[in-house]
Amino acid sequence: METVELPVIPREPGKADADPDGRRARLERQAREAADAQLRAGARIRLAVVVVGAAVVVAASIVALTTVSRPAPPPREAALSAEPLEPAAPLPLPTSSAIPAQSAAPTTSATLPATTTHSPTRRSVAPPPPPAAPVTPAPHCPTAETATLNDDANGIVYSGSWYVAGRRGLGDFHDDVHATMANGSSVGYAFTGTGIALFSETYSDEGRMDIYLDEVFQRTVDTTSQARHAQQSVFSACGLSPGRHTIRAVKRSGTYMLLDRFDVTP
Repeated sequence: METVELPVIPREPGKADADPDGRRARLERQAREAADAQLRAGARIRLAVVVVGAAVVVAASIVALTTVSRPAPPPREAALSAEPLEPAAPLPLPTSSAIPAQSAAPTTSATLPATTTHSPTRRSVAPPPPPAAPVTPAPHCPTAETATLNDDANGIVYSGSWYVAGRRGLGDFHDDVHATMANGSSVGYAFTGTGIALFSETYSDEGRMDIYLDEVFQRTVDTTSQARHAQQSVFSACGLSPGRHTIRAVKRSGTYMLLDRFDVTP
């Protein structure tokens, strides 16, 4: 068999073969552009990181300055004073306001002139103490020497607004009493002895009175009762040290406060 040889057709040279230097230059330029783009991207990222970091530092500084410069809140004040309150402040016994006697008082060594006593240096505006139980006649330790002084006896000192109610026919001692309707009015007596008893009346229109002995608060007496009872011993003190003492009653509440008599034991 006869072999036939085909003619070889020469290949047309491509652009790469035609200009190898130009292709290399393009590749190098593209590489440089890619590298420049990466550098610019990296620079932008670094700038963003720096900006964010600076913002965080500034914000932290502002918070720190605000915390340091903010004044501390003032301490809460106590709602109530820690110092205990005393009863109503005692009032000094005036020596010039005694009501002139309207009837003769029994002659006794206990009727000594009233003297002015000094109030404690600390005054208080304490609220009234809780209501006391209704008064029952208090033992006043009378002896054979106990003297009974009517409400108009010499030496009894009335302070405030008082009036005399006589001939009431209700069983009062000597058929009369001294009465006041003004809260804060007081009656006092200075005596020499070992015992004292204060007699008043209990009734629905009576109220409470504060009792002081030697200018020391003793108790609050409630003289209210459903029925009227005259000549009631609402306060008494026995076994006092021999010598000079004072007693004082201050109207606290109610329509009236009455003084009927004092019983003094030498």
